[in-house]
Amino acid sequence: MKKLTDFKNYLDSKKRIVIKIGTQVLLNERGKPSIYSFRNICAFAFSLINQKKEVILVSSGAIAAGKDLLGINSESNNFSIPQKQAFAACGQPILMGHYDSCFKRYGIKTAQVLLTKEDISVRKRFTNARNTIYELLNNGVVPIINENDTVSYEEIRFSDNDHLSALILNLVCADLFIILSNVKGVFDKNPNIYKDAKPVRVISDIKSYIKNFKDITKSPYGTGGMNSKLFASFIASSAGVDTVIASGKDKKSLGALSEGKLSGTLVTSSEYKINKKKHWLLFGMEKYGEIVIDDGAVSAISGKNKSLLASGITDVKGDFKKGCGVYIIDKKGGIVSKGISNLDSEDILKIKGLSSEEIKKKFGKDKKKSYLVVHKDKMVSNI
Repeated sequence: MKKLTDFKNYLDSKKRIVIKIGTQVLLNERGKPSIYSFRNICAFAFSLINQKKEVILVSSGAIAAGKDLLGINSESNNFSIPQKQAFAACGQPILMGHYDSCFKRYGIKTAQVLLTKEDISVRKRFTNARNTIYELLNNGVVPIINENDTVSYEEIRFSDNDHLSALILNLVCADLFIILSNVKGVFDKNPNIYKDAKPVRVISDIKSYIKNFKDITKSPYGTGGMNSKLFASFIASSAGVDTVIASGKDKKSLGALSEGKLSGTLVTSSEYKINKKKHWLLFGMEKYGEIVIDDGAVSAISGKNKSLLASGITDVKGDFKKGCGVYIIDKKGGIVSKGISNLDSEDILKIKGLSSEEIKKKFGKDKKKSYLVVHKDKMVSNI
């Protein structure tokens, strides 16, 4: 898209859109769920559906709704995981009740989809989740996704729903990502402090922008901030998906956006996008261990797109099985790449540093002692 005036045609070309709704968008000034806000969001989603687009919502707000139901007025996030899980359990029905009643005004059915990190990081579960969402879309149902806070524990939690929604893009093969927040996009400085703050209309190099960005906008009701939204945009960019960060509190802004007028900030996708399998390896895969490699292996993997062989391995950290996700790191601990191990950690330790000929002499025809530890087709260099 060369000009912002092309945004209408640009939006017309998008068919599957993921919309992330932040907690603050759904609350009123007293921190309670606002039916007015739910109506605005559903009206915005319907306007896109009416343009023959498929819409998937990723909604925060369950914990805040649960706290309100239980009469807990504290804005603090210093609650234990069991407390937050209890809040989410109380809040999820409230959240879905509001969405369901608002979408019913347009004759649209909704479905709740609760995911944990394992549903994204385990490939089989990833595929099952994708198939379920596709079936809902095929039946004209709007999937409303949230992290399953009721059962998630610290080790399997996403950092926040911004992160979750960005990973959903790859899961459902979306072609546009809209993040609705309580701010009107990205500004060059904090607009709550500086009156001369100017909106940033387009970010074309999100990786560089993040390096220089300082965020002090985090809401007391949510888990993310602008940094979180920019990182989600970076994940989207790597998958070749553009992101719009806009206000979900401003009805006029939502209306303008649905009519094809850019409202907020557009983060354009990278021209160096990676394929969906490698995107999953880089951002969705769970790490079970680390493989330490020498400088020669670093050069072969990073510069020549080679597979990881046993000869370049100096150490193994963690206990993992064949088929598990691993980080491949250099001797200083920097992440070189991420991939799927072709061997158990125990077997890698036995052959580390050995050439293929040395492995054959030492172990004969034992297939478990393959010299190829991570194949290049199941590995992606760290961005």
